[in-house]
Amino acid sequence: MRAPEPDRPSDADLFRQAFRRYASTVVLVTYVDSDGRPSGLTATSMCSLSPSPPSLLVCINRATRAFSEITERGLYGINILSVGQRSVALHCSRPGMDKELLPEWLAPDGTDHPTPRLKGSLAHLECAVGTSYEAYSHHVFLGLIQEVWLNPVQDPPLLYHGGAYGQLESLAELTERFHWELPG
Repeated sequence: MRAPEPDRPSDADLFRQAFRRYASTVVLVTYVDSDGRPSGLTATSMCSLSPSPPSLLVCINRATRAFSEITERGLYGINILSVGQRSVALHCSRPGMDKELLPEWLAPDGTDHPTPRLKGSLAHLECAVGTSYEAYSHHVFLGLIQEVWLNPVQDPPLLYHGGAYGQLESLAELTERFHWELPG
């Protein structure tokens, strides 16, 4: 790492600025804390790994409470958030704050599973930690997917881009913005 130059952003700042240009789907990593409370952590560092066996990976900062809870229990859920769940994402992304999930955010059967399922999420993936790796400030958890729930309602996903939550534009919005004329 090179020494910072005057008026030059740090490498960490440049890293953050670069990845703010990368749009990603927002997920809520859910778990039951040591007091039995359904809790969550907002994340964008999640991706599919393999369909055989069904698996994914998620990166979690070791300084978070979620890290120790997931490490201890070996279970976590991935809730792929819909655009209507912005308030849940905001609540669970506040550093150092309580991440307990409010009862109105949980699906009617949301606490009947080893990891809480959110009402309105696009999908819920129940994961057991298969392997994990330390990577700098984070830990990479490779999750073996135990169960998948898909929401029959197909809402748009919640996205994170430019330091803010947003959504995909519909074809009508794109057409209006670019003044395109549709064939036909």
